[in-house]
Amino acid sequence: MDEQQEREQRGIVIAATAKLQKSGDRWFVPSQSTHSGVYYEVKPDILKPHCTCPDFTARQRTCKHIYAVEIVTKREYTDDGETQTYTETVTVKKTYKQEWTAYNRAQCHEKERFLSLLNELCKGVEEPIQSFGRPRIPLADVIFASTFKVYSTFSGRRFSSDLRDAHSKGFLTRAPHYTSISRYLENPTLTPFLKQLIEISSLPLQTVESDFAVDSSGFTTCRFVQWTKAKYTDPKLMEKHDWVKVHLMCGVKTNIVTSVEISGAYAPDTNGVVTKTPAEALLSISK
Repeated sequence: MDEQQEREQRGIVIAATAKLQKSGDRWFVPSQSTHSGVYYEVKPDILKPHCTCPDFTARQRTCKHIYAVEIVTKREYTDDGETQTYTETVTVKKTYKQEWTAYNRAQCHEKERFLSLLNELCKGVEEPIQSFGRPRIPLADVIFASTFKVYSTFSGRRFSSDLRDAHSKGFLTRAPHYTSISRYLENPTLTPFLKQLIEISSLPLQTVESDFAVDSSGFTTCRFVQWTKAKYTDPKLMEKHDWVKVHLMCGVKTNIVTSVEISGAYAPDTNGVVTKTPAEALLSISK
């Protein structure tokens, strides 16, 4: 790729990510290499375009800012020898009015709706057969309490009152101790059930979604990098939080998450993704 092609590629990036402003026949394109607030004036004349940037001033050739304006403004130019026709079509981004009434109502009732939906999801969890030992807490209660705890963002002790409230409303058959929830979150056998609930929760929108996007992102955790490892490799790591990586698929219309995989911080985006503990899977749900 030569230098001029590189400028065209940079113009495509500017047109896609920056906000270009128009005043009459002039365009103002934000600078990508200097501090914010600096704009270059572009006159997209069909025969002799001009830009005030240093690159165009030195070379007198099409710069990335002119390319950006040409992409945002689609031109059709014809010349039959007698008349010249210049048609300009400006791409306008469609905006939508915020439905504040519906938005406020959803925010005010989010928690109670969340508990009701989570309770319905957990009703479909099959209880494994227990042949010996003292009676365990039902698996549906374990999943409900663990998910609710992460959603609340509270510590285990502070979350105890929420557990008692959920029990009084009939969402739990019994309120587990806060230390039990910490053990549940470290139990890898819960991971398949949590992934199943994510898939089931997306089914009501299957008639709406037909296209899906796949991406990954990192989330910090409450834990720090292991001290012994930091001591003998990089002392600066002693002050940094550990983090995990979430790989997910979501619908492009409603952003509903249909599938999730949680991996280590440096796992690849293609092969070798290994799901970790329910605590990390729940971390992705809470975000």
